[in-house]
Amino acid sequence: MNRKAGLSAFWKEVERRRVVRTGSYYVVAAFVLLQLGEIVLPTFDAPNWVMQSLVVVLLLGLPVVLACAWVYDLTPHGLKRTSDQGVTRVTLAPRVALLVVTLIVAGVGALWFQRNARAGGEGAEPAPAGVEAEVLAIADIDTTVTAIAVLPLADLTGGEDLFARQLHEEIITLLSELTTLRVVSRTSVERYRTTDKLLPEIAAELGVQRIVTGSVAMAAGSDSVRISVQLLDAPTDTHLRSMTYQREMRDILRLQTEVAVDIARTVVGELEAAAVPQQFAQIDPEGYRLTLEGRQALEAERWDDALALFDRAIGEDSTFALPSVLWYAAVLGARMEGRAMPADTLAMAVAHLQRARELGGADEEVEALQVAAGQADPRLGWGAGVLAPVEGDLDAGVAEPALDTDSLTRTLVERTRIGRQFGGPSPLMRANRYREQGQYDSVAVVLREVLAENPRMSPAWAALEDLRLHLRDYEGAVGIREEWIRATQRDAAAAATAIDALNATFDASDPRTYWEWRRGSIADRQQRGERVSQVEAATVAIHLDDLSGALDHLEAAVEARDPALAFLSTNPVWDPLRRHPRFREIQQRIGELWRERRESRGGRGRGPGPEGRSGRRPDSAR
Repeated sequence: MNRKAGLSAFWKEVERRRVVRTGSYYVVAAFVLLQLGEIVLPTFDAPNWVMQSLVVVLLLGLPVVLACAWVYDLTPHGLKRTSDQGVTRVTLAPRVALLVVTLIVAGVGALWFQRNARAGGEGAEPAPAGVEAEVLAIADIDTTVTAIAVLPLADLTGGEDLFARQLHEEIITLLSELTTLRVVSRTSVERYRTTDKLLPEIAAELGVQRIVTGSVAMAAGSDSVRISVQLLDAPTDTHLRSMTYQREMRDILRLQTEVAVDIARTVVGELEAAAVPQQFAQIDPEGYRLTLEGRQALEAERWDDALALFDRAIGEDSTFALPSVLWYAAVLGARMEGRAMPADTLAMAVAHLQRARELGGADEEVEALQVAAGQADPRLGWGAGVLAPVEGDLDAGVAEPALDTDSLTRTLVERTRIGRQFGGPSPLMRANRYREQGQYDSVAVVLREVLAENPRMSPAWAALEDLRLHLRDYEGAVGIREEWIRATQRDAAAAATAIDALNATFDASDPRTYWEWRRGSIADRQQRGERVSQVEAATVAIHLDDLSGALDHLEAAVEARDPALAFLSTNPVWDPLRRHPRFREIQQRIGELWRERRESRGGRGRGPGPEGRSGRRPDSAR
């Protein structure tokens, strides 16, 4: 039989067995089923992979249906094998072709399922709840990661990006708690919200190896939010991983934690055994939106508008702690501005804050306000835990509180937006924020103003010298050190001797000589019985490539509760140590000290971390 006759006979056999008719019925039914899926699945907030899997299954089913139609026929008496009597013999080639097509389709479908539905292939971890799709690294780049930056999330809703900004800050805060990496602060990355710089340029400016970008989409009138996150190798601008999440707004507290956990697990590998906490309260979407609008009014210092919005938010969801905390913050802000407040308003502020403490879920914000109120004005302090209901304007003669040198308190105030806004911004805190934003001239101006009022303020001299070192201006740093010695050394002869020793040791062509002088200076001060910061000694050791010695000094600093530990997680000086197990233990110990301090101050919340961000108490605790 020639090829033409063979194909003709095969086609006649296809028609006789009704294969084409059966395939047409299947295609129509599959099309109807897909249309129903597009309508029904979004109603139940089904993730994208459900629809994708349905398409693949229907495609794989077509060759199976065709094969069954070839062998069997549907008759009034049921499914029966098609009779072969009186059939012209068909060559093997068409059958082999049909088998090959079937195997190809099945292979493509299986490959898709392995790479997408299982999110990572054989041996990979199952995709966490809420993750719709994950694309594994396109390039396996062997890079030592010590720092990461989360760029501002793009808002695709077309309206105000209050939610995107809030989510961005929460991801940064949670990520800094979950990993020992240096996570660049929100204020530092905010300048890249609108920029035409390439990722390698941004990475070089921030000193990071990984960058996270993403977008937020929330349809108008919908309670569903979709978040897309991309992880990139910054120096090479290489796409490493994509993650997509879709949830209802009421689950936003859990969702933002999942995003941070996934990033930390992917970048650092520190969380292989960690799981997202199960107890996350749901919040009312409208109450959350009102809270964000109230926070915007709070930051704009529109106190009355903020109070009205927080009242509405509490009315929408009385179990959500954050609007109650912010209600107190609005009252505190008005008092700090000098506005007279009725006694019943102040008493209500106290009631709101204590209620927030009982609900839980906003413990860091509560504690930051406690610190801020104590620093702003003694009459606004907590004392026994009650805001003093004082009427009338604030006295113009109230002195500015002294700089709080407790590193744990300083860290607490800096880690929340409320703390940064109401923490009685000390000059050193403002200088540190300017430095994070790259506004180095403003740093110098602020510190010089401090030193003009108090030339013997050593922390300001240290910050000014550290700024020159950060800019690799060693000659400028030596000049600052000479000014520092003259301003703080009462004995002129001793000051001149110290300066001569510095100039004799320092060689402008070899920065290492500066650090050798610092090491010798520390040894001399210790011999004289002066107090020496162990963090300063660790800084010198790390610049002299003595990593083990630097870790020894940091461990001693933890025992001494050195105030300079407040910047351990943000200072790039410590990047060479961040992957070392001892450094991780040091950071864990600092966290323990902070929790001990919270307990000593009477904190009743669950503490920092994802478990303490549930928004309200778990059902079992009510």
